[in-house]
Amino acid sequence: MQVLQVDMNVGKLIAQGRQAKEMSQKDLANKISEKPQDVTEYEQGKALPNQQILAKMERALGMKLRGKDKGQPLEPKGKKK
Repeated sequence: MQVLQVDMNVGKLIAQGRQAKEMSQKDLANKISEKPQDVTEYEQGKALPNQQILAKMERALGMKLRGKDKGQPLEPKGKKK
């Protein structure tokens, strides 16, 4: 049985989004109420995917980290077509 880990592309997107907002890993971790180690593991592709943590990161960074539109800006709630 193979355990899925976070895709490295997602890790790179998290790092780029965080740096664009001039946040440290600790800043992002505090903003999403997680440990800095969790952010590090996601960025390095070592974390097990957790949809709740990814959703919190999406909101904090303002970009999609899941689905086919990874890296695209996150649309405000209620703005779906």
